[in-house]
Amino acid sequence: MNFLTTHSSNDTAGISMMSAVNVIALSFFTEYYTVCVIKIVFDYILISVPVPTVVINVDSMFNKTFQTAVDSGCQAFIVSERALITFLDVFVEIHDSSDQRSSNKRLLVLLDSNESEVLNTITKHSNTLELPSMALMAPNYSNDSIEMYSTKLYNDGSRSTVTVEIEYVEGPDYFPDKLNNMNGIPIHLCTLMYPPYTYYEETSPEKANARYHASVKGEDVPLFLDGTEVVLLIEFCRKYNCTIEASFDEVYLWGEVFDNHTGNGLLGSVVERRADIAVAAIYYWHQPYKFATYTQPISRSGITVLVPKPRILPPWRTPFLSFSPSLWAAVLAALCVGVIAVWCIEKIRYIILKPNELAVTLSDAVLTMIGFYMEQNARMRTDLMSCVLLFTSLLFAGFMVGNTYGGGLAGIMTIPQYEKSIDTTVDLAETGIMWGATALSWIFSIMAAPQPYMKKLVNTYRVVNDEFMTQHSKTHDMGFAGERTEFRHFVPADFVDNEASTMLQLLKDDLYWESVVAIITKTCPFKQKFNDLIMQIKQSGIQNYWELQASNNYLHGSVQLNILNARSGGSDDIVVKLTISHFLGAYMILAAGLGMATMSFLLETSRIWFRQSMYRKKANYAEKLT
Repeated sequence: MNFLTTHSSNDTAGISMMSAVNVIALSFFTEYYTVCVIKIVFDYILISVPVPTVVINVDSMFNKTFQTAVDSGCQAFIVSERALITFLDVFVEIHDSSDQRSSNKRLLVLLDSNESEVLNTITKHSNTLELPSMALMAPNYSNDSIEMYSTKLYNDGSRSTVTVEIEYVEGPDYFPDKLNNMNGIPIHLCTLMYPPYTYYEETSPEKANARYHASVKGEDVPLFLDGTEVVLLIEFCRKYNCTIEASFDEVYLWGEVFDNHTGNGLLGSVVERRADIAVAAIYYWHQPYKFATYTQPISRSGITVLVPKPRILPPWRTPFLSFSPSLWAAVLAALCVGVIAVWCIEKIRYIILKPNELAVTLSDAVLTMIGFYMEQNARMRTDLMSCVLLFTSLLFAGFMVGNTYGGGLAGIMTIPQYEKSIDTTVDLAETGIMWGATALSWIFSIMAAPQPYMKKLVNTYRVVNDEFMTQHSKTHDMGFAGERTEFRHFVPADFVDNEASTMLQLLKDDLYWESVVAIITKTCPFKQKFNDLIMQIKQSGIQNYWELQASNNYLHGSVQLNILNARSGGSDDIVVKLTISHFLGAYMILAAGLGMATMSFLLETSRIWFRQSMYRKKANYAEKLT
C-alpha cells in the first residue's frame, strides 16, 4: 500500500505520515536555506510548517530542475521512495557541477513500508556514502505506527570498503552524528613525497599508520605517513575512528584539471573522485575549484625563487669597475667635449697669432685631454686669456676625475667585487634568466597576473625534471621555484647538495604567497569536522613543532642552513692581498694598445710603401715616354 499517493485507501495513515514528516522537518530542517522535496507526480507530500521548500517532480526535465535547485541553495532533501533511486543516481553529478558547497546535507526518505525492496538498493548504492546524515521513515501496518530508520556505516576489516546497513533509531535524535565514530571507515588520501608537508614510506605493521588503497596496489602493504599536513588527517582519524588508505602520484605530481571534468595528479584524483582528499602544499587554485572544494587554510606558504648567488667579477675587469657604466658614459662625453674645445681654441689661436709652429691636430687635442685626465704633463697655452681659462678648467676637471678614479680603484683592488645580485622578483624578471620546477602548478596563481614583470616571469618559467634541476643547480644559469614555509624552511631542496647550496640564495621577497589547504570532494561528509580540527590545531601552535620535527627528520639540515643564511655576511667579504691577477686588466689594456699600435704601424707602412711604389712606377713610365 502506498501512503504517499492521493488515491490511498488508508487516508488516516497518510495523514499520520504527513504529520510525522512535518514534525521532522520542523525539528531538523529549519537550519537549512532551502529544503528540496523530490517525488513523482502522483506522490502526495505536503510540508505545512514554516520551512522554505522547493518541490521537484521526477520527469524528463528532472536533472535540469534539480541542478537549478541545488545552485539556488537546496541543502536538505525529502525524497519519496519512487524518486529515491533517480535522486541518488544524479546526486554526485549534480553537486559536482554546482557552485554550492554546503556541508552536512540531510536526507529524509519516505518509504511505503518497512519491508520495502528499495532498502537493499540504498545499502548498495555508492552515493549513499555521501549522505551519512540520512533518515528513513516507514509505516508499520501491524501496529499502525511510524518507524524511523537510519544507515549504519562501518568497515568490516577488508581494504577500501564501506559496509552500509539499515538500523532502527529512536527519537528524539533521528539524525545521529555518524562521524563521531566512523567505525574504521577508510579515507582515501592521495599525496606525494614533499617534506616537510608530506612524507611516506613502506614499513612494518607495528610502525604503520596507513596502508595502500586497493585500487593502487593489490598487496596489502603497511605505510608510515608523516608531515605537517598528513599528521592532521592522522589526528582526525585517531579522534573519529577512521583509517587512512593512500595512493601516490610521483609522475604527474599536483597535475592539472581540465574543463571536461577530468584531470591528473593529486588534483585530478579528487576531481575524478578517485580519492577523497589530497594534500601536499595545495593552494586555492581556481580551475580545480570548479569541480571540487577546499578545506580551511592549514598554513601559509610564500612562493619564492632560489637564484644564483653573485660571483666575484673576473680580475680583468678591475680597471673598469671604479666607475659605473653611466659614470663612464659621462666621463667619455666630457672627454669628447674637451677634445673639441681644445682643438677649436688651438685653431682660433693659430689664426689670430700666426705662430711659427705647426698647427695643432685632432690627435694633439686628444693626447692633451688624456694627459689632464691621467694627471700627466700636458701642453697648456698662456698667450691668450681664453686659453688660460680653458686649460685651467680642464686641469681641475682632470684632477678630480683622476683622483676619483684612483680612489675607486684602490677599493676595487682590495675588496672583492661581485656581479649584480638578483634580490627581488622584479630583478629576476629584468634579468630574463630561466627559472622553473617539476610542475606547472607553481605558476597557477600568477598566470593571469596583469603586472608586466609577472608576465615576463610566466614566460621565462620552464617545467623541467629532477635531473635537469640537479645539473643546473651549479651552472648559474637558472632559478628554482620553491616554498618558504610558514616557519621559515625552504622546500623542495632535494636537488641541491651541499656544494650547490653555497652557490644559491633566496630572493628577499616572495613571488606571491598562498594559503595551504587540502582539496576534497564537494560532497565530502567529513569536511566540517576536518575544518574544526584544523582551527583547533592552528590555535594550539603545535604546527611549529610538527614542521621543525619533519624538517629535522626529512630535510638536509646543512643545505637548509646554507640556503637560509646565504645572504648573511661571510668571510669572503674581507680585504685581500694584491696579486698579479689584479693587474690583468691593465695588461689587457696594454696588450690591446700594443696590438692596435702594431696594426696601425703595419697599415701605415704598407700605405706609404704602396704610395712610393706607385710614385716610382709613374716616374719610370714618364722616363720611357721621354
